[in-house]
Amino acid sequence: MLYCCIFRLKISIITATAQVGQVELNRRVGLQWKRRAMHWLKTLKETIDKKKGQMLTIMAIPTGDDSVKSISLPLLWVHAGLIVFASIIVFLTASYLGMTATIVRTSHDRKAKELYIEQLSKDNAVLMNINRENEKRFNDLNEKLARLEGDLAYLDSLSGEITDIIKGKTSTSAGTSISSRGGYNRAIVSGPQAELPEMVSLTGTPNEALDLMEHANKYVQTIGDRLIRVQEHSNKVKVRLSSLKESAGSYRDRLNHTPHGMPTRGRLTSRFGSRRHPITGRIQTHGGIDLAAPTGTPIVATADGTVSFSGLRSGYGRAVIINHGYGFQTLYGHASRLIVSAGQKVKHGQVIAYVGSSGVSTGSHLHYEVHVSGKPVDPWPYVQLNYR
Repeated sequence: MLYCCIFRLKISIITATAQVGQVELNRRVGLQWKRRAMHWLKTLKETIDKKKGQMLTIMAIPTGDDSVKSISLPLLWVHAGLIVFASIIVFLTASYLGMTATIVRTSHDRKAKELYIEQLSKDNAVLMNINRENEKRFNDLNEKLARLEGDLAYLDSLSGEITDIIKGKTSTSAGTSISSRGGYNRAIVSGPQAELPEMVSLTGTPNEALDLMEHANKYVQTIGDRLIRVQEHSNKVKVRLSSLKESAGSYRDRLNHTPHGMPTRGRLTSRFGSRRHPITGRIQTHGGIDLAAPTGTPIVATADGTVSFSGLRSGYGRAVIINHGYGFQTLYGHASRLIVSAGQKVKHGQVIAYVGSSGVSTGSHLHYEVHVSGKPVDPWPYVQLNYR
């Protein structure tokens, strides 16, 4: 413990001694600089005192008999004048160099600005050309978009009219809209329609480029929104057309399975309804029509379907019955020969038998019946139908 105290005391003494030494060193350095300054001032004063007594004499010696002229100036004044003159020369030289540098810098800046303005003018001209081209492209795109909107609206209206026709609904515009396709009034797709902003032309100001970009963005945004609405409307039209396709397919299938046209080439000899039977002489209901034709004349199916019966049938002789679906069934009687069998599928116009006089008959003819939902109906209106 005593050793530590002695060590700390030594450190304190050393520190104090170092501080005193530093202060003494600073004092000595200050005295040296003070002595040097006093010496310099003393030397300057002595020099000035020496110069005070000295004179500079300037003499003018004429070539004739005139007296010599002279002028004496204190040498100190001469030295002071030279110093002032040199200072003026240095100042003027520095001012000249500064002005020259300023003029050169100003000229350089002016040329740089002129080049910059020239480049801006060129860029401006390029941007104006791009602006005009973009304006033309946007206008063309706008026209094509308007035509596309009109076509979609037309297809939408047309699909609705066709749907109504397929469903058997009457439409006041069905006869005009389809035939007048060229003059169709193109409707606007549902949704708000914003007018396209007018394109701007640059006139040289820096803000015009920003205005151009802003207007171009508005163009793109507006057309993008319209394209989205057109796409949405197009999807709806696709759905309606797909449904229409299915409906048309079902409608076409129903037409194909609906009896229409003549079952054979012949002459109508007996109509549907009450009549006097040619053999018994009694009044009976005639469930079909009779078509007189030479024996062997082809008999064709009047619609697509499946043969449900082919063979001898009481009263009808050789007969064929076809089930067409949708509640339709046809019967062909008194044939001379049958060429289809039960379960066979047949198409409209396909030969199924040949005219004859089998069964209860007074001559070569075809007895033709049409049944709807199991009940016989007058075949003649179906004979007069002509589906293509």
